[in-house]
Amino acid sequence: YTQMFEEKWRAYHNSGSVAFSSWGGAALAALEFFNVKGKTVLCPSNTFMATPLSVIKAGGAVEFVDCNKEDLCMSLEDLRRKIDMFNPAAVFLVHIGGHISFQIKEIADLCKEKNIVLLEDCAHAHGASWDGKRAGTWGDAGIYSFYATKTVSTGEGGMLVSGNDELLDY
Repeated sequence: YTQMFEEKWRAYHNSGSVAFSSWGGAALAALEFFNVKGKTVLCPSNTFMATPLSVIKAGGAVEFVDCNKEDLCMSLEDLRRKIDMFNPAAVFLVHIGGHISFQIKEIADLCKEKNIVLLEDCAHAHGASWDGKRAGTWGDAGIYSFYATKTVSTGEGGMLVSGNDELLDY
């Protein structure tokens, strides 16, 4: 059933997908793969504690970015400032409230331009899309949660989505 779930998730998101026992397991795999140990990762100020705690568990340092009042997600304007201040290895964007960050395209473009890993916390964004792209497919990896309170629930569990085959095999 796990393999079938991964295949269906992969087809729906048009992206490689690997199931985990939890959101945290998938997040740690991505953070370790991208080697954030000893490096700064920017997280939004509006997030569940699991996001910054996963960075700390992976050995990274967390700095926070302010959020927009319009979408409650990471502010592109403050992200630009924090990139200049902290020279991060990664940005951990969180999609809040069932929708994708309104500035996802600009944030993804900025991270690509600056060679910064973009991770997407998609725990609130099951089924969400923007401009024809699903949550988790804008950056280097997306992490979904299937905890009991999520839109799609398996009681517990997580899914890592990515176009990076090396990460998916990690």
